[in-house]
Amino acid sequence: MSDSHENPDVLLRTAQALEAAIAFSIASISVNLPDVKTEVVESLRRNTANSDKQDPTKDAIEHLVTLIETAAGSSEKHRV
Repeated sequence: MSDSHENPDVLLRTAQALEAAIAFSIASISVNLPDVKTEVVESLRRNTANSDKQDPTKDAIEHLVTLIETAAGSSEKHRV
């Protein structure tokens, strides 16, 4: 019986779920506090620019930034 943490499919789905949760949480917060999104995005971009992390890590962070920006845009459209 294998541990679910060793299953690549489970790890991928978990990472994707966490990524989506982070993006939409920040987007939701940014509806009331727009500076939060800006600070998070700028911090993530600085982190990748100033690090020597492997390309897959940088790609994942850039993808998260895109999700945050996209989610924030759609959340702001729904604001009344």
